[in-house]
Amino acid sequence: MLQVAGDPKRIGRAIKRLHGALKGVPARGVRLTWRGGELRTTIHWARDDAFWWAVEPRHQRDALVLGHAPDPPARRESITCCFNLPRNGADRKVAGIIATDDRGAFYLAHSGRLSKSGFREFLGDGVWRTVQWPDGEETEALIIAPLASPRLTRLLGRFVGAVRRFKEGETPPSQPTLCVEPSVHASAGAACDRSLVDLSLHEELSKRGLFGGAVDLFSLRGERPQPLFALIADSQPEELALAVGSLSLAAARGGRDVRPILVAPAELAEQEGSLDSLPFACVRYRWRGGRAVFDGLDDALA
Repeated sequence: MLQVAGDPKRIGRAIKRLHGALKGVPARGVRLTWRGGELRTTIHWARDDAFWWAVEPRHQRDALVLGHAPDPPARRESITCCFNLPRNGADRKVAGIIATDDRGAFYLAHSGRLSKSGFREFLGDGVWRTVQWPDGEETEALIIAPLASPRLTRLLGRFVGAVRRFKEGETPPSQPTLCVEPSVHASAGAACDRSLVDLSLHEELSKRGLFGGAVDLFSLRGERPQPLFALIADSQPEELALAVGSLSLAAARGGRDVRPILVAPAELAEQEGSLDSLPFACVRYRWRGGRAVFDGLDDALA
């Protein structure tokens, strides 16, 4: 179980790491506004992930201020959301959380409480985990990203986009479930990566016209095999065994109506030469920035 950091020194190291990990083009003297206040500061625009960020030190906490920005920031911007990160001890009254796992890795998390209720249901497919506070109380939190992840900015941008859609009253985009359920024991970091690979897979299949319309690949049962993907995110033996077992069971039950496809990190596929001998296709993926790119997807779908 993840632990909420309460030691001031550990929190300080985590916030320093967060400052150093976030990237973006600076825009100086921007006027930020929110209900009941405003400030003028320097923000940093993460162009590829459509948001800007700023860190504002305060007396007892640091505020990570975020705004949706598909276009370059103007001289005046509205804040989409904010993480208040206490410097001394843990505080359940604020939304920002620094958590650690049993290996000491830091995670940026959010309580899930926003200005309007219902965000937990809106983002039901988010990485929600139970966290334990220094006083022993347990609550549920949304894990945004491991602070050491090279995909931190990408994951944070996805969160900002989700908050914007929620506040504007949009509904989550409906998309078919492509992958068998992951192991319940998968690490929070692996679950964050898995969400990005799953998103990239949806995007690639959409480009090929395989779903997204009234009639698509996943509604044509009986006319062509229905792909079923098992996705490996952290390369642990348990996850590999679960993925292979799930696809084997699906193939046995579905017969010719199902086309099982394993999606695995390229480095794992290279280490485990036996993956090539599996009775179903294996699609390899590598990271290009915050996106997964696939090798062998067209062959697997042919």
